[in-house]
Amino acid sequence: MKKFKLLAMAAAMMLTATCFTACGDDEGGDIGNIDLSTPQYEEVSGKYEITSAGSPYESIELGASGNYIVTRGYGGYSHAPKTEGRTRTALMAKRSATHSTEYGGIIYGTFTNLGGNEYALDGFGTIKLEYSGNKVTGIEVTTDGTTTAYSAEKAPAMGNDNITSALCRTWKVEKVRDVYFDKETGKKSDVTVTPENPGEFGGDMGREVMFSKSGTYLISRLDGSLDMAEWKWKNRGAGQLYYAWDGEWTGDYATITFDGNRAVIHDKWEDEYGRDESWTYLVTDGATETPGTDLPEDMSPLANVFTGKLLKEMAGDRFVYENGFLTQIVKSYETITFRYNYITNPGAGLPDVQVMDGDEVEYEVELNEQGFAERVYGLKHDDTSIFTYDGEGHVTAIDDGREGRMYTLVWEDGNLVRMSYTHKSDGHPGNDCRYEYDGQANSNNIMLYYKIFSVDLDEIQNLYYAGLLGKSTAQLPVMEIDIDDNSTNTYVWTDNGYTSLNEGETIQPGDEQDATFSFYE
Repeated sequence: MKKFKLLAMAAAMMLTATCFTACGDDEGGDIGNIDLSTPQYEEVSGKYEITSAGSPYESIELGASGNYIVTRGYGGYSHAPKTEGRTRTALMAKRSATHSTEYGGIIYGTFTNLGGNEYALDGFGTIKLEYSGNKVTGIEVTTDGTTTAYSAEKAPAMGNDNITSALCRTWKVEKVRDVYFDKETGKKSDVTVTPENPGEFGGDMGREVMFSKSGTYLISRLDGSLDMAEWKWKNRGAGQLYYAWDGEWTGDYATITFDGNRAVIHDKWEDEYGRDESWTYLVTDGATETPGTDLPEDMSPLANVFTGKLLKEMAGDRFVYENGFLTQIVKSYETITFRYNYITNPGAGLPDVQVMDGDEVEYEVELNEQGFAERVYGLKHDDTSIFTYDGEGHVTAIDDGREGRMYTLVWEDGNLVRMSYTHKSDGHPGNDCRYEYDGQANSNNIMLYYKIFSVDLDEIQNLYYAGLLGKSTAQLPVMEIDIDDNSTNTYVWTDNGYTSLNEGETIQPGDEQDATFSFYE
């Protein structure tokens, strides 16, 4: 029973946290930076309530981004799913059984403008707004070839301030991190899920959320089911908003922060069984263009390092480029983004490069005269790593602040032939390895510091793929020899990957490679 409650709460959490996205601030709060254009249908957006007696519809709502919600009326019964008398947070909406065309009273989809105040609602039909002056007084609804006119009026809106206008649009869910503490067992779970890898949440995972200035938010899940609730500001300037399921305003609220066209919703709750905290990461189209932020192709650092094809995918990670710059690495559990401030905002006093995990800065990078990372400051653990290079751009020494190690790397004829390190705390030696080559050209500049050369750089390794962490070996290594115990690892390379073999091992039919690659042509 406890497990069911946990899964239900966390699953809805991802969905509803998704719902509370406030936006930049015009009231002096600290909810981040808004960089959003006006949605395509902002001017016509609104909730149009049907006032005709006997109408099969309660309301038709047009969202600013081009999504619609139709709510059916059933003799005064609400379309919202009931809660069985239990208080729920924003993230704890009871699972709705509705699909876009099934019983439950909610129809959701996209719409397009046909001109003349007429709109095509995909999967539903068409509607035409009837005006008296600037005021909507009626709606013609055409479904299955039948047109019916209804009297209608537009529901009150919350206003057109900067924050509300940024919030009220359609958002995609990028990922959700959920931390739960079970009070009875003392166990703590910390999971991150994405729509591509929803884990134990399966079809309950939220994929899209729509907010409106009429106080509606709707969650669309992977399995096509829908949940709808209400929202209103608690403290707009602080990015805090109340939410209500089934019209129950309990005082619960979530906090929102913004960064460009992304947002993060932070929500938490506690009951007699446990304590839960979540962060939902959202993204929407429509970032405004900022002068001077284009990445000029002739300044890309990749040209200093990559002489062959650029990586497209490696071990499931996808590499995204813009004008010859690596801008994102999309992993199953996170998206790494690169900000090249030394190019886009020179003289602004910003770090040369920032590496983002979602909307948070993970590393700040100071480049040397060669254009490579010299000092890398990790914000998560407050550590600094320092890199030294030879004249050809190879890393020769690393003062690793995270693990407290001093690495020495020896190069011959463009190949890394030896790696050793000592512990900074006591000078005690760590690994000492030698590497052999057989002439296989490293034509696509593969350089796996950790997996091949035993240099534990954690996420700093990502700087290499951006052309910021020195040059690769000229050839592909075929053997690692541990000098202390004379044990070996052998590397067998193909055009799209490699296999690592311990001493005495051979490749067997059906064996999978340790890593696979694909490249852009």
